[in-house]
Amino acid sequence: MRNALVFTFLNAVLAHGAPTIDPPGGWRDVTNEGRARNAVIALKGPETSSFLVKAAPLAPMDNPAGVRGYLHDVLAGLRAATKLDYRTTGRVETRVFRNGLKAQLLRATLGGEERVVIALFSVSNAAHLAVLLSAAPEAMLDSLLGALKIGRLEGAIQSRGVARSADGQLELALGGGLRARALLDAEAAKGFVLVIQGSGSEIVFQKLAEADATKPSEQAAIVRELTASSAGVPAAKVGPIAESATPAGPVGIHSWATAASGEKLSVGYLPWGYWGYQLFGRGPAADELMAGVLAALKAGPSAVPGLLASTPRIPIKKEASPRALAFGGLATLGAVILLIWSLRRKNARLSS
Repeated sequence: MRNALVFTFLNAVLAHGAPTIDPPGGWRDVTNEGRARNAVIALKGPETSSFLVKAAPLAPMDNPAGVRGYLHDVLAGLRAATKLDYRTTGRVETRVFRNGLKAQLLRATLGGEERVVIALFSVSNAAHLAVLLSAAPEAMLDSLLGALKIGRLEGAIQSRGVARSADGQLELALGGGLRARALLDAEAAKGFVLVIQGSGSEIVFQKLAEADATKPSEQAAIVRELTASSAGVPAAKVGPIAESATPAGPVGIHSWATAASGEKLSVGYLPWGYWGYQLFGRGPAADELMAGVLAALKAGPSAVPGLLASTPRIPIKKEASPRALAFGGLATLGAVILLIWSLRRKNARLSS
């Protein structure tokens, strides 16, 4: 079922293409034991050692002062939770590990000995936080942060030239704020064919087989439903369905919503010949990027012009804006007042 594919994606790939790890010797994976709520990775090491990784969607990755404040807040929370007097110099260092991971590190001591390293880093265009508690944290950094499996994102960003989808059907010129990244293994396995980034946001394209396609008249409702479901909000809080034409001919539709976490999500559908593409976006400019990507999308080398020309147009119901509704209400009220005034003048003339 198409919805099953979508929700698998929302719960897995859009859950930040989370990093994974093979526990080093002496450590065991306790992620599924419920000891750390919402943990992406939770490892238990010798004695009281532990290593925890969580998604950090609110972390200010592009602001050095914000990163420093965020890491200090995490340390303050750790100090309060453990009742231990962890101390830090306040210095935040940048370190690149052997797997290509670039992290911002804050170290803390207990009784004069280093015992904690807190790290902030980005994987799959999403911020993650790691906390390492150990008697010798420096000795474990390469075996833990340096051993995270982070897919093919790191070092696989294309910012110039032309980006093409894995199936050769779609392409667009990069630059002007648009860039492409290589698909993660989990994305490719689920039928995703293209990832475009810009303005701190990301749009991914999932190719739908003909068997998964639905009637054009149903697409707008599906997009609206998926937008509400992905954001976890009522349909009333979903933005209106918008159309965006592509230079290749087909016209995509899309909508957006703000999740309870404050993150903006967008969902779209692009008909293409006798199949189509489901689009998913996240980030502060997810709605604008969706429209911008569609406006730049051209036919790739595998596209057949005849099929593109036969692509159906998705019908959508035009939703009146509040301003238009207000204007319409005033116009109606004005017409009523004019009618009453005319009748009164007519009656006045008859009585005279």
